[in-house]
Amino acid sequence: MLKHLNIDEMVALLSPWVEDREQRRLFLAIPEIAALHPRVVEAHDAVLAVQPSSRGGRMSSKLRAIVDETSEVDRRHDHLARAVSYGIDAHRELCLAEEPSDAVRAAQCDAVQRQLFPGGLSIVNASTLAEVGNTTRIARLLEDDPAVSNFLKSVPTHGKASLLDVVKRWLAKGRELQTLERARAELEATETTTPASKTTIQAARSQWFKIVALVLSNLELSRAPARDIEIIRGPVLRASSRAGKRYANSKPAQAPQEEDEAGIPATEPSGAPPGASDEGKRGDASAMPG
Repeated sequence: MLKHLNIDEMVALLSPWVEDREQRRLFLAIPEIAALHPRVVEAHDAVLAVQPSSRGGRMSSKLRAIVDETSEVDRRHDHLARAVSYGIDAHRELCLAEEPSDAVRAAQCDAVQRQLFPGGLSIVNASTLAEVGNTTRIARLLEDDPAVSNFLKSVPTHGKASLLDVVKRWLAKGRELQTLERARAELEATETTTPASKTTIQAARSQWFKIVALVLSNLELSRAPARDIEIIRGPVLRASSRAGKRYANSKPAQAPQEEDEAGIPATEPSGAPPGASDEGKRGDASAMPG
């Protein structure tokens, strides 16, 4: 009955296996199907890409991976920015704590702080593009004003590292963000503008049928707890059953050409006219006089 599911249902059924953390963990914990998960992700992306209601809306796994990586790089970028700012502040306080106070060095701390963070630490709450632009500005500042680089190099941090080393790590994260943003923009453009042809839709359906049928088949052999198997398998079987009943109850003027579980169109028996079926021929036979 899998063949009677529509694209929206196919997307909804695989979404938990791919996107829900608990169901994904459960899926990967069943040895008989764990190795199939990458194929499941591919099949999910395939039907998601041809789903009319989701094109330009929901993210594919490739796009989601870029977004997740961007979030992690951005987190590190923000921590490094704070480390630089707080490092300058800490050095300034140490200068003022000297006897006598090193007011000249403290003033230098203030000047460098203003150059690196003209808006304070508000940069960590800015957009990714703004953060990229800011780190580009700072890289140019270090090239144009060696005094700033020399100052940062003279401020020790942990081990043999200096504050300049921390700034370089910060700038590297800015470059990573720029690369990720460019990759995201290109992938979004590709995914939202590539039309889904009939062939593409059939291929996506076929891919989905094959992998889901394989998962269900392997679950039959699994010794995992019955509850775990039911959580994975149950929604698919119930949705498939409903789709089968829906198809049986519908009476279109002309029955559409069906596909098998692999998405291959069913062929008519040899010599039968287009659209003929076994059921129709049985009906003709019963109408013949004895």
